[in-house]
Amino acid sequence: MAQTKTTEVIHPLGEGDFSFSTPGGRVRLSVTKDALTPFGGLVPWAAYMKHIGIVDNLAADCPVKRTSPNAAPVYDVLQSFMLTALTDGRRFSHIERMREDPTIPELFGMEAVVGDDTVRRFFKSVDPALGAEWIARHAKPMWGALPETIVLDWDSTVQPKYGHQEGAEVGYNPGKPGRRSYHPLLAVVSRTRLCPIYRFRSGNTVSATQWEEAMADAERWLGERKVSLNRGDLGFGHDAIMAWHEAAPARPKFLFKLKLTTLVRSALHRLKESDWQGPATLGACQIAEARIQLTGWKASRRVIFARTLQGVVPAADRADFWDQHKHEFAVYVTNLPEDVNGWQIQELYRQRADTENVFDELKNQWGFSGFCAKSRATTELAARLLLMVYNLWTLFVRFIVPQKHTEAKRGRRWFLLIAARLVQSGRQKEVQVSISGGWAQQLRDGYLRLHEWIRTTAPQLKCIVPEPPSPTGGPAQAGA
Repeated sequence: MAQTKTTEVIHPLGEGDFSFSTPGGRVRLSVTKDALTPFGGLVPWAAYMKHIGIVDNLAADCPVKRTSPNAAPVYDVLQSFMLTALTDGRRFSHIERMREDPTIPELFGMEAVVGDDTVRRFFKSVDPALGAEWIARHAKPMWGALPETIVLDWDSTVQPKYGHQEGAEVGYNPGKPGRRSYHPLLAVVSRTRLCPIYRFRSGNTVSATQWEEAMADAERWLGERKVSLNRGDLGFGHDAIMAWHEAAPARPKFLFKLKLTTLVRSALHRLKESDWQGPATLGACQIAEARIQLTGWKASRRVIFARTLQGVVPAADRADFWDQHKHEFAVYVTNLPEDVNGWQIQELYRQRADTENVFDELKNQWGFSGFCAKSRATTELAARLLLMVYNLWTLFVRFIVPQKHTEAKRGRRWFLLIAARLVQSGRQKEVQVSISGGWAQQLRDGYLRLHEWIRTTAPQLKCIVPEPPSPTGGPAQAGA
């Protein structure tokens, strides 16, 4: 049987095209010189950032004066880090991924994306105190998005460290006992998911450590925004914190959860059955309140007790004389006025639950614990800039999906990761994106809202949040 020999000439890469036989048929593979990017969604983000002007102002007001003629521009350093954090970077080394994208300098007016060593050296050169004021001063335009009266939800998080980082100390660390860590303190504005307050702390601190200093920062940085209520979990019910609130009538009220210590349990057991409001129905909550003074408190305070019946163990099953009622308890301390009843106070505290989602998102979707270096100044400034990017992204996504919050894990996938090609003709730049279906319509609607806001507002406007869409479905104009 005669054999037929076929020869296919394959040119080296760059001299010709490849042709592959695939299940879908023969496909040619060729090389293009077009600038391609997986982040087509950065185009509206670039316009949004330019309109706000925060990065430009940060660069112009940098506390470190760079004298070397070879030094990278501060604007390029800030954009390199902030874009890395925005696109799911978790380490300084992830900045290198942005350097391979030729569209980034074109979109953001950069000379080039700088290396991670350049970013670390610059961050290290910024004094932590000056850096905190620098970031806070230029973050103020964002707080125009907040209502005039706000509720702050306070919390802290443990960040285990595995090297020799400055400021890492051994302290409370339930996940990695004995491991050195940081223990930063943060505050989130209720119902907005914005995080305006950050305070760097070593791991050998507790939740209430440096709280008064952080509250002073909040009052100074938030400007005209008035804090009406401070909420916190089990770690904030300290006498010093509560005494600060009680020292002047104009200060915010407080609502903190208490640990079920021996003295709190004793006060709980002293309550009569008639003190509990509501029937003891399985799964239904009952409320009681009293004024108590725990050890370490200089005054008695209003305490709200809540219990939920989990079940009843019959006496016969336990060989005892009475049935045993199993309850789940929660205890709160507050200085809210008496006309705010116990049920309302419990509901007020339950509204704090969304804050835990913010911390979960920061740690697991924003690399809040990831950008770390030996220098404390580097780590602290990276955390402050990352929080700024998180806040800006939270506001930006509201243009795209104004009805609800979209976490970064999904928001990046839908609004950033868009295959695109940059085409330049003369001075005209065009980014061609590949989108279709209902997703394309959602993006179009969001871009219309963003475009209208940019068109109708002045640059660096105090209020940077769009109004809800109009009933007719068209883009609503944001207020000035």
